[in-house]
Amino acid sequence: MKKDEDLLRAILEEHARNPQGRGKLLKVSHAGEWQSPKTGNSSKVQIETESNRMVRLVAQVEGSALANACASIMCSELEGSSINFAHSVLQDLEKWIEHRTAPVAWKGDLVVYESLVQFPERMDCAMLCWRSLQIALKN
Repeated sequence: MKKDEDLLRAILEEHARNPQGRGKLLKVSHAGEWQSPKTGNSSKVQIETESNRMVRLVAQVEGSALANACASIMCSELEGSSINFAHSVLQDLEKWIEHRTAPVAWKGDLVVYESLVQFPERMDCAMLCWRSLQIALKN
C-alpha cells in the first residue's frame, strides 16, 4: 500500500472511531432521509441554518463503518459552510464518481473520495449520507 493510501485509510479509521456530527438538533431548518435500495442501509441528515450557512449539521447512519466515517467527514467538512458550498461539493462528488472528473482541489478530509472511487462496490456506503444531504437541501 502506498503512503497516500495509508494516510487516506488513517483518515477513514479516525472518523470511524471518533465520528463528528452525531446527535439531534432542536432547531432543524432542513432534513433529509435516504435508504439505499441496494443495501437497505439508511441515513438521516438534519441541518440548522442561519443566513444561508449550515451552523450545525448532524447525520445518523445505520450502515457500515465506511458509511459512518463518510458521514463524519461530511459533517466536519461542511459544518459552518454555506448551502451553496454544500451544493458544489455534491456536484464535485457526482462528477468524480460518474465521470472521473476531479475537482480542482479536495477540501480537507474529502480527499478520501479520491481513492474510494477505485472501489465501486463501496460507493453506495460512501455516498449514503450525501444522498440524505441532497434531499435535505431540496427542502
